[in-house]
Amino acid sequence: MARTVAPVKRQRGQLSRARILSAALHLVDQDGLEALTMRRLADELKVDPMSIYNHVEGKDALLDGLAEALWNEVQLPDETMSWTDALRALASSLRQLAHAHPHAYGLLLSRCIFPRPALLAVDAVLRTLQRAGLGREQAAEMIRTLLSYAAGYTMLELSALPAAGTTELEQIVMVTRALPRDTPVHLVDVARLMADCDVDHQFNLGLDLILAGLEARL
Repeated sequence: MARTVAPVKRQRGQLSRARILSAALHLVDQDGLEALTMRRLADELKVDPMSIYNHVEGKDALLDGLAEALWNEVQLPDETMSWTDALRALASSLRQLAHAHPHAYGLLLSRCIFPRPALLAVDAVLRTLQRAGLGREQAAEMIRTLLSYAAGYTMLELSALPAAGTTELEQIVMVTRALPRDTPVHLVDVARLMADCDVDHQFNLGLDLILAGLEARL
């Protein structure tokens, strides 16, 4: 007679908010934000769907948690950095985060929350700017400007700019297809000029211009 193997009971302690958020982020990275449901997440974790609610209240709380998890990956500036380097490091870290989690990145902007990791990141840069002699309000203006640029650029990069590895010919075809058929030749050339973009160079150029402008105001 074949021996029956009893199923292993999963202890409640095996599930935690951190484990749930990690699995949810992995799922979103793999299949997109639209694939994230409580049932799909439970399948990923191999738990009963209702057990997830012991750690997150529902889908909205889960999405807020993912935004918090993303902010946790943002690198805090070193205290020895100059204020310009601190701002540059924050912007670059936000862009790196977008490339690491392109499907989830929009949650940083769409969830109207200020999770603790976000406040810690801003506070670190704020203190660096204040050590350089800037007033608190002036420092806050600079951080808001930098965050707006970094978030806006990366969202554009994720949604509109050609994917890495796209050839020049493929870019030309993409631009041509996006234009009305009766577009004058000189405007087609304008469109191609705007689409011919080295995204790394463009991002750093924008940072240079913003930081130079902020420094000129001091």
